[in-house]
Amino acid sequence: MDADPLYHVKQLFYQASYKACVAEASSSDLGLPARLYAARSHLALSPPNTPAAKELVSSAETPGAKAVLALGRYLADEDKAARVDEVRDLVIESEGADEEEETEEAVIRAIAGTVFILEGENEEAIATLTEGKAKEDLECMALLVQLLLSLDRRDLAQSIYSQAKRIGNDSTLVQAMEAWIGLKTGSRPLHQSYYYYEELYQLPSGRTHPVLASHAAAHLLLGHVDEAKADVNEALQREGGDKDGDVLAVGTSLRMDGFAEKLASAAPKHPFAVDLAEKMRAFDEAASKFTITA
Repeated sequence: MDADPLYHVKQLFYQASYKACVAEASSSDLGLPARLYAARSHLALSPPNTPAAKELVSSAETPGAKAVLALGRYLADEDKAARVDEVRDLVIESEGADEEEETEEAVIRAIAGTVFILEGENEEAIATLTEGKAKEDLECMALLVQLLLSLDRRDLAQSIYSQAKRIGNDSTLVQAMEAWIGLKTGSRPLHQSYYYYEELYQLPSGRTHPVLASHAAAHLLLGHVDEAKADVNEALQREGGDKDGDVLAVGTSLRMDGFAEKLASAAPKHPFAVDLAEKMRAFDEAASKFTITA
């Protein structure tokens, strides 16, 4: 099997080393495929750097580039409904593509799945990530595992992970899936999750917001509260850390002062922020039914 020329670019993207991914892609001569990963890295930052992403792909006319551009416009709140329709159409157009466009279909499905998840269209996201080339694409499978875990369907996530292992047992994405499932499962699998994030943490470009938040979450679940707080504080020292929803969510879980307010302000659509707001409203509603007498 020939070596993947995009291997190093992909590895950095999968490891959430987004700035390093942009630098690696920019220094290569791999053309549009590398630029797509660089653009997606810009969009994965917190907050997303949509102008930089658009600049990288706006001149390209391929379906994959159009999908990345649509995601950028969606994240920039540019007529979200139109962007959802756009990625939906791109998925349909990519179906039945020839061999040269197989990778394009997988990229389109991964991006469309992301948009559908953000839009709350979970059923459409699942369909998109389980049909066509998505069935054998590790990026699509990894995104599907994340979605299933968020829906408390660890059984189905485990099944997808088992399928992914048969495709690429040593893949970084397969290891990431195992780590996500371990965080959800606890016990011995949780320790494996910690080792995975510890390995990323030790990489030269590894201490990014997503890695630090995940490393902190693993520490917290293992009862290592001081170490978890240290990770959160380290993330805060990095650019954009005080606006990263995952970092603020872990800080809130650790009951660090002011983090719940920061989360509600900086990332009100983060799942933890939404759940917390709903619980606070339910509490206030229940409390309003009682009167304290002197």
